[in-house]
Amino acid sequence: MNDQKPERRFRRLRRFARIMLAVLPAVFALGVLLLVIIDAASPFPIERLERAPKSPVVIDRDGRILFACTAADDQWRMPAALDHVAPSAIEATIAAEDSRFYSHPGVDLIAISRAVCQNLRERRIVSGASTITMQVCDMMDKSERSWSAKCIESFRAVQLERIRSKDQILEYYLTEAPYGGNIRGIETAARHYFGRPASLLTLAESALLAGIPQSPERYRPDRYPQIARDRRNVVLQYMFDQGFIDHDAMKAALAEPVRLYDDRSQRRLSHVAMAALARRPGGGTTTIDSALQDAMESIVHRHEKRLPAQAHVAVAVIDVESAGILAWIGSTDFNRARDGQNDGVLAWRSPGSALKPFVYATAFEGKRLAPDSIVPDVSMERAGWSPENFDGTQHEEVTVADALRRSLNVPALLTAERIGIDRCAGVMQSVGVRFKDGAVARARLSLATGGAEVRLLDLTNAYATLARGGERQSPRLFADDSSERVRVLNEATCRALDAILSSHARRPIGFEGATVDQQPWFVWKTGTSSARRDAWAVGHNRKLAIGVWVGRFDGVSDPQFVGRIAAEPILAEIFALPQVRVAAPAQAIRVDWIVDRPLFVPIEPGASGLPVRIARPENGATFVATGNRALVHARVDREIPVSWFLDGEYIDRAAAVRLDVAPGRHILACVPDDGETSRVSFSVNPQ
Repeated sequence: MNDQKPERRFRRLRRFARIMLAVLPAVFALGVLLLVIIDAASPFPIERLERAPKSPVVIDRDGRILFACTAADDQWRMPAALDHVAPSAIEATIAAEDSRFYSHPGVDLIAISRAVCQNLRERRIVSGASTITMQVCDMMDKSERSWSAKCIESFRAVQLERIRSKDQILEYYLTEAPYGGNIRGIETAARHYFGRPASLLTLAESALLAGIPQSPERYRPDRYPQIARDRRNVVLQYMFDQGFIDHDAMKAALAEPVRLYDDRSQRRLSHVAMAALARRPGGGTTTIDSALQDAMESIVHRHEKRLPAQAHVAVAVIDVESAGILAWIGSTDFNRARDGQNDGVLAWRSPGSALKPFVYATAFEGKRLAPDSIVPDVSMERAGWSPENFDGTQHEEVTVADALRRSLNVPALLTAERIGIDRCAGVMQSVGVRFKDGAVARARLSLATGGAEVRLLDLTNAYATLARGGERQSPRLFADDSSERVRVLNEATCRALDAILSSHARRPIGFEGATVDQQPWFVWKTGTSSARRDAWAVGHNRKLAIGVWVGRFDGVSDPQFVGRIAAEPILAEIFALPQVRVAAPAQAIRVDWIVDRPLFVPIEPGASGLPVRIARPENGATFVATGNRALVHARVDREIPVSWFLDGEYIDRAAAVRLDVAPGRHILACVPDDGETSRVSFSVNPQ
């Protein structure tokens, strides 16, 4: 009796096989027909996969996250391109989820047969047969688990396989798969759990992550580390059984402990992150060097203690060779409640004397001055404005090099006036400086001493142009930004400014007692705005261009907001950092300067070398007559006799005269013995 049981079982299996052989062609034909119908009536909604919102992520040049936040659907989701995922993670995923992924058409009939047999034998669902492709379709359109939903999912999987490659489907999976909580995708999971990109995952880490999607909440390593480890070991065994790894690799991975990473520090917002997201809302890989950024922040916080209350420091660092922005500090403390989120790198502020090198560069380019040319440093008055040097001194005559090194205001203003303000502004803009609309027109002559607001990033880039020997390049914030070089200055001009402003020609703050070899070599210029509201120090060492701004965002002045006092020590300390410091250039460029048309005539005793100008009355002045006449005092800007003409009639020959003038509009001119005529117009109104 017992011997007949195997025989009856065999006959039943053979009968079942014959039925299946008869039915399968019809099932296959019906499936093909249904697929054609579905294709025509309901094309695969691929846009649901490709338009899934991604988390905005700002990354430094080494792959470290500077800032990240959830996507529009409140999920952490980062794209996972296969060439940016460790091979072990791809192999672990295939071993754990779909060992025949590269051989089936989207539906694995072998896995389905196995699952049906197991589920019938156990009289409950103990095994599934979803392929990676089917899971992608399920992620796209979540629905209740049912036979009808499973059939639709299977058809969708076959559809997807027909329009996308296996690697593309795997990328969809690795981007959308759940890894616990609201963490989507292996790239997000790798950074969340291990603090590194998916491309750097170890074998053990790859296996742990590959095991999570089967039951994301149960296998979360941050909540259930032992269960996650056990699941990892199962995946490692799968990889060994399927030939992905050998015994030694499996043994080493099994012994590796689970070390998780706290990624909360990766999500802090910063000025550079805000700037990056403003340019690209989805984020991207930036040129920021986090190690240098951290060093900058340490220096800034150290100097914060000596600065006035409510003062902020901004720092911008640009790589000279690539034009990449390596560090960006917008304020002393981003989280300061009152004004910490203001960005000093992009704020429009008055740069003081930091623009003076470009005034002299304009004269050098026009062959109107040389570094050793003599420029006047005398009293001047323009339309009621009597500018003086910062220290109140007056030197009568100085060389260009000495005037720039001492940051004398009057020689720079007289140079800008003679060479032309518009020409100076054009050179400044050509090297990378930007001005607010209408700022140059408002500032006019005061442009030479910082009368027009600029941004720290642009001014730093202008000094990077000097570092490149006169080649301008737009600063790059993202690694894939393009930036072409354009020559805007002669190299000789730039190297002349280097020689004048280098640390070999003067000692930076903090290195007063150091030898030439002990101090860092760099070129820099400080600046102090009117009323001491802004302190600047900007320079380069031909490797990096660095700009420092110190001040208050509300514009309140302070006696300490002087470039040399507040900003220069910060700049000097940055240039002294080991990763920033460079050796001094071996030899300066020798230039035989040829000045075609000297900007200033040689100064004779008692003369200024400048055209004689009418100091009083001011051009456009208005007087009120008394008794139908007005007394107008006229004088020139120096004690030399000139010939005076009122409305074309000769009046007198003296340095100053008194004019008895009737109501009306008048033209007053003075003619020196050797020089240009100066004219002003003024009006006299009746009483």
